[in-house]
Amino acid sequence: MKKYAVLFLLIAALILPGVMVMAQEAAVADAVSERVTEWGSALPQGYGVTKVEDLLVGLTERDIVLLDVREPAEYEAGHIEGAFNVPIRTLAQNLNLLPDLNAEIMVICKGGARAAYASAALQFLGYTNVKILAGGNDAWVGEELPVVTEAFVPEAGTAPEIAPELVEVIDAALSGLPEGFALVSATNLAAELVETTPFLVDVRSNDEFATGTIEGAQHIWINEFAARLDELPEDKDANIVVFCASGYRGGIAAVMLDVLGYTNVRNLSGGLNAWKAASLPVFGAPEAVEAPAAAFEPVAFFTEYVAALPDTFGAVRPADLKAELDGGATPLLVDVRTADEYSEGYIAGAINVPLNEMIAGLVYMPDLDADIVIYCGSGHRSALAMVALNTLGYTNVRSMISGFGAWTGAGYEASQEAVEAVAGTAPTVDPAALELVSAFIGSIQPGYWTVKPADLNVELVENPPVLIDVRTDSEWANGYIAGAQHITFRDFMTRLAELPQDKAAAIVIYDNPTHRSSMAMAMLRMLGYENVRALGGGFGAWTKAELPVVTD
Repeated sequence: MKKYAVLFLLIAALILPGVMVMAQEAAVADAVSERVTEWGSALPQGYGVTKVEDLLVGLTERDIVLLDVREPAEYEAGHIEGAFNVPIRTLAQNLNLLPDLNAEIMVICKGGARAAYASAALQFLGYTNVKILAGGNDAWVGEELPVVTEAFVPEAGTAPEIAPELVEVIDAALSGLPEGFALVSATNLAAELVETTPFLVDVRSNDEFATGTIEGAQHIWINEFAARLDELPEDKDANIVVFCASGYRGGIAAVMLDVLGYTNVRNLSGGLNAWKAASLPVFGAPEAVEAPAAAFEPVAFFTEYVAALPDTFGAVRPADLKAELDGGATPLLVDVRTADEYSEGYIAGAINVPLNEMIAGLVYMPDLDADIVIYCGSGHRSALAMVALNTLGYTNVRSMISGFGAWTGAGYEASQEAVEAVAGTAPTVDPAALELVSAFIGSIQPGYWTVKPADLNVELVENPPVLIDVRTDSEWANGYIAGAQHITFRDFMTRLAELPQDKAAAIVIYDNPTHRSSMAMAMLRMLGYENVRALGGGFGAWTKAELPVVTD
């Protein structure tokens, strides 16, 4: 009998630890599931997505914690003043840098995808007022708002009291994010769907789903997601892709699945909007009646064009372009300076298509959907070229703001290594658009229709032109040139009636530096305005010259 008792104790010693571990794991799973249900049933209206202009207002009215979850190199290249950096993979390990659970926290990344994931992770942990900057740091820069490079390090405190098991699962999810942050591009997903069948989940609303989706997608609205988990695969290793309209709600769904133990979840980068932008098929959309192709109408085109521009207005900063190139991106770099300027040095790999030769140079840019970055000396000519190409139907053209001068000024290398431009066949474009752009390019004069601050200051006394400030409301509020009329660039085409009806009238447009004003000038020139110029260097050059500024 004693022998059996000893045997029983030995067996118990072997089995009980495993049973205890299983019980502990079950308790953790129950706690996570309970928290997902609680959180998922009370998602905030708008899901915390906040526009740049709303953040600007908020920063003047209340304390907002600015949390930048990009990688250190991205943060160091330029960030919103007051933002501190905690890379997303280390967020759960640095909760002591965040204040209490009820503090207003604005999460920032490059374009919004990582911020959506980080925001959802914090909400899961019990933070009640977490928001996402729509468009991320790119949107902030696109509004030409200032960034700094000096790091801000907040004073560390004590992390709030959060159930350790919840912190542990979030840390595992965040620290385990793969390269690419578990995002999949529309084109890569489309290619994947040819060979495999990932489980697709559309988390948009019922109304959005009714407008069409990706074929084969399961529809589970994000507000009902936590209550409908039984509709997901039982296999926690299943290949799952979630998507919404632009990526933010997809990030919420991805966090829910990750903490519940799913190991292969990805979010469609840019959501269904990116899928449609890539001209990929939408299943179940109401059939559209094909209308005859409308004749090219410049006012209508430019109105739609400005409304559809991203928050960056097509601008890319030298630091961001450098980071892209260092990261392996291969945009077609087009230097629109003169041949003499180009010969003195250029960005490695850039071809030279002088602005005045742009139409003939279309043979070097045959693909209307190619990733193209244009630059000049200061950013003015490249903005003119960008608008011209966009008018012809190019869909992915950007202008490097502040030009080659800013590139070399930042210490980035210039090359003189020979670049062979490969000619193809110029793309087929609307004949009326080609005629308009050809006339515009052919009419460009030396000086490219810019006016220096000192010269404008004299003109404003002796023979004042109509002066238009196309900056944002917040920029205007910080000071403007006396006599200027304020029309933000986003509203520019819808307020043409406020411009002189005499198309020979002298008009000068400015922003800071010269990007939006250059774009506005190009459009007005193509609409028949004969005497439109841009302030060289913009409002920054005006103030640098210590010329008078008005503040209300």
